[in-house]
Amino acid sequence: MSDERAGVILRAAFPDVGSDDPVAYFGNQGDVFQALSFAWLFWPRLVELHGAVFIALNGDDEAEISARLRRPLADTDASWPPMAWSAAVDSYNWFEVEQLFLRWRGPREFVTDAEEELAETLVKTWRARLADGYPERRFAVTLTLANESAGLRIVVRQESPRLETPRSWDERRRFIS
Repeated sequence: MSDERAGVILRAAFPDVGSDDPVAYFGNQGDVFQALSFAWLFWPRLVELHGAVFIALNGDDEAEISARLRRPLADTDASWPPMAWSAAVDSYNWFEVEQLFLRWRGPREFVTDAEEELAETLVKTWRARLADGYPERRFAVTLTLANESAGLRIVVRQESPRLETPRSWDERRRFIS
C-alpha cells in the first residue's frame, strides 16, 4: 500500500482534513464505533467446517455455509460438471472488494484506486490472520484483477496441507450428504 497514493485518495474524499498523510484521517473522519465495525474486515473471523477454513465476513457465516454445503446446488443434469471439494471451498473464499460494502460515496473517480489500496492492505492482514489462526497450514491470499465476470477480488486458498475431501462430498450435486 502506498501512503502517498492513499493520501491523495483520502484528501479527495475528505478535503476538510487538509493532510496528505493517510494516518490523519481515521481520527478526523471516523469514530470508535466505525473503527470497531471494521475490525472484523481487517482481522476476520475464521470458520472451520469439514476440515476447510472459510473467511467469515457476512455474519452468521458458520450456519450459512454449513446449510449451503448441505443443499444440492446441481441436479442430476449432466450439463453441470463435477466440482472437487477444494474448488467448492475456494468458491466461498473469494471476495469482490466492491461487494464488501453496501454504501458508496464520492469522489467516484477515486473509487477504483481506493478499492485497490484497501485490497492490498486486506491481503496482508488476512495472510497474518490465517497464519495466526492456523499456524500448521499455509494459505495463499492473492488479488485477482477485475475482468468482465467479476470485479477486483481477494482469493484465499489453502496450499498445505492438501484439503481432504469429506467422505460424503457429492461432486456431481455439489453438496455434503
